[in-house]
Amino acid sequence: MKDSYSREINYLRISLTDKCDLRCVYCKEEDDSVEEEYVNDILSFEDYKFIIKSFSELGVNKIKFVGGEPLLYPYLKDLIYFAKHECNIEDISITTNGQHFSEKALELKNSGLDRVNLSIDSLKEYKYNAVTRGGSLREVLSALNTCIRLKLPVKINSVLIDEFNTDEVYDFIRLAKYNNVDVRFVELTPWGSRKKLYNLSHVNVKELMENLEGINILGFEYEPNAKYYKIENLKGRVGIISPFTDSFCENCNKIMITHDGFISLCFYADDEIDLRAFLHKPMMFKEVIKDILKEKPRNHTLI
Repeated sequence: MKDSYSREINYLRISLTDKCDLRCVYCKEEDDSVEEEYVNDILSFEDYKFIIKSFSELGVNKIKFVGGEPLLYPYLKDLIYFAKHECNIEDISITTNGQHFSEKALELKNSGLDRVNLSIDSLKEYKYNAVTRGGSLREVLSALNTCIRLKLPVKINSVLIDEFNTDEVYDFIRLAKYNNVDVRFVELTPWGSRKKLYNLSHVNVKELMENLEGINILGFEYEPNAKYYKIENLKGRVGIISPFTDSFCENCNKIMITHDGFISLCFYADDEIDLRAFLHKPMMFKEVIKDILKEKPRNHTLI
């Protein structure tokens, strides 16, 4: 599929729930609660299968399952299996906070999971507990070690918060020095519940990365939503995700389905279009998606 700016749209993010078992300060309100029996009572398992099948026939070959926290969704491994083995999706990943991942990792890999994005905002227990409002650093580091042991490619996403975890940048880089993992420093954006925190704690991740003492940057490598730095003597890679300071809009290849059945053409826009009336109507659904895709904006409007 191509949008109006000739960008090839082949990457679909699918939110399985808006619930999460953590309360990260840049994402959730402190008093949000999880009612597991209502992880998602809007879209059914069959709805998700229809969405995956339809988008695979439209040319999507990469799917990332997200949340909230996708591990809370009871049929995650079944959707992964369906996407991989019945829809021939080439690249299937999840973005997870890593809590309780290790006990599910092998069955997810055997179902067809190709990659894992792991959110780790601090390598210090007291800081990790504070930023997640109760998360276990031991659990997420166990998830990281499990990915390495199972040879599941893993990308560590760390949201940089001024005067909170910027002093840990070198510690994160050391993870990529000794392990074949990607470490990405993520820029705060003034979007949703992040606006107040952004005003207080925004870090220019590009400027920070390119002015680190003792780090010899040899060049750059780009992916549609990230910039990686070629650094001497690393087994893995270190990069940034920076919608402000180094925008990736020009090469954006993603769209997203929300947990309640809407399509979002830009992650940093409030505009969403309801697809529920077109579910299980294959021909109509595909034509609607082709029309909607023409409205994908050239750039986000955060700046």
